[in-house]
Amino acid sequence: AAKAWSTRPHTMSGFWGLEVKPGAKPTPLRKQPGEMVMVLKQAALAPTGKLSADPSVLSVSVGSDTNERFVLCHLASGKCEQWAIDLGFGPDEEVNFHLTGKCAVHLTGFYEMDDDSDDEDEMDSEEEEMARMQGEAMEEDEDEESGEEEEGEEESGEEGEEGEEG
Repeated sequence: AAKAWSTRPHTMSGFWGLEVKPGAKPTPLRKQPGEMVMVLKQAALAPTGKLSADPSVLSVSVGSDTNERFVLCHLASGKCEQWAIDLGFGPDEEVNFHLTGKCAVHLTGFYEMDDDSDDEDEMDSEEEEMARMQGEAMEEDEDEESGEEEEGEEESGEEGEEGEEG
């Protein structure tokens, strides 16, 4: 028996799938906020129903303004039936898909951990490292400035010792 697709994302070992149907009503990526990034990897014409020669145009809107849309792909039977995509949508982003044409489109992808907290930790440690390196560089500059006189004295002292030997 064939598995029916719904407009809800399905989870299966990090995999998700969503069917977007043509029409005026947008299809939300999520029914409720999640904790993971959803990465969209592919759009493909759904094998159900009659395929049409007319293209299906998939677009996305992010945020509450569903009128601002960005085209992701044009899919047409016999010409371009699937399209690789690599877009990640954060857990707090309100994402809607819009489809014009006559054929439904299947979206597939995977879940990924939200790295925001890791990024902040990395940025903190990077900032600390930069500050430490800048501090060391400043100390080296100070040592070089005060060390120039010392080096000069050492050099003249070394020359004097060489002169005494010869």
